[in-house]
This record gives sequence, C-alpha cells and structure tokens, in this order.
Amino acid sequence: MSLSKTLLAIALTGAALSAHAGISYTATSGNTSAVSGVTTITFDDGQLPTGFASYDSINAIIPAGGYPGESAPPPNDSTGYFSVGVSHGQVSSSSVNFSGNGASYFGYYMGSPDNYNVVTVYSGNTAILQINGSNMAQAASLLADGNQSHGFYMNFFTDQGTTISRVTFASSANAFESDNHAFAAAVPEPETYAMLLTGLGLVGFASRRRRPSSEECFY
Repeated sequence: MSLSKTLLAIALTGAALSAHAGISYTATSGNTSAVSGVTTITFDDGQLPTGFASYDSINAIIPAGGYPGESAPPPNDSTGYFSVGVSHGQVSSSSVNFSGNGASYFGYYMGSPDNYNVVTVYSGNTAILQINGSNMAQAASLLADGNQSHGFYMNFFTDQGTTISRVTFASSANAFESDNHAFAAAVPEPETYAMLLTGLGLVGFASRRRRPSSEECFY
C-alpha cells in the first residue's frame, strides 16, 4: 500500500464511527416515530421489554414524573420513560439488544440534549455509529444545552446489508432521557432466502438418497 493510501486509511478510520456507510440518522419533530409499521416501546408499565427487543437494566426505567432537575421527563411526557445518568439509582449506560436478524430501523423521542449524552449503534459486535448530544441536537437544529423544553425524535436507518444488533445509551452526568423507542425488524435479503431454500433442498435430497428401496425392505 502506498503512503498516500495508508494516510487515507488512517483518516477514514478516525471518522468511521461518526459516518459509517451502512447507517444514517435524522431528527424529526414530534414524540413518536413518523415511520410506518414500527413497534413502539413506551415503558409505561415499568417493566423490561422481552422478545425481539430486550433491555438490560430495570434501573433505566423511570416512573412518571421522574426527578426534575436530574432526570426530568422529555417535554410533555407524563408517563414512564427511559433514562441513564448518575443519581437516583440510574445506570450510566444501558442497552437494547435485537435478536434474530437485528433491526433495520431504530428511533426514540428525547429531551434536553446535553453534550455528555452518547448513543452507540452496533452491527454484530462492531460499533458502526457513535454520536453525542451535540450531534443529535444539531440534527434537530438545536443546541446541546440541556434545555428541558426541547424535544425531538431521533431516527436511525440502515442501508441494505447492514442491521442493528444493539443500541447503547450512555451519560456521564444527569441525564439522558428518552421514550417511545421504536424499531423495525430486518427482513432477510433475497440471497439469504435463496441460501436457505438451497439448504433445505439439499437436506431433502440427502434424505431421499438414504431412504431404503422396496427391495431392501422385503429382502
């Protein structure tokens, strides 16, 4: 590899987590996802979701009303919500994991963005995107100044061939509040279906090859 190509590779590596080709993000108005056909988790029952999307800490779920000044609910949110921080028994980091083929889309409503709010998106065990409160606020044309009147919806979209296996929320101070987490399960690509059908066909062929003939059964 030439020196110029080596330097280019180093530069691209430094920017990889903030601009991965397999994922993009936007901020939209409102407190729910504008994407149709998604599943939304509201945290209103105070329980950890189970199934396709699973969360790792019950301490990230905050009851309605929260703790104003430390982990206040997002604007106009009068129900339970999700928060990471450093007081009132919160955890400083919590993740949602997606089973199966992962998710093709993930989104959440957030309030009062701060620089120390961080989201990391994984595909498999590889971090494909990491953004902080400044990045999120900028996407919404706002400042990351902790203004509790500011709320917007973050959306993460994957390109073909990339899926989301885990999303980690982290905050080194109080707090990173969000609600109405939404996701869409990834659909296997046509190539995956073709490989599955081919495999099933081979299994069936092998089974037929092993089946004894009528002569073998009676003699």
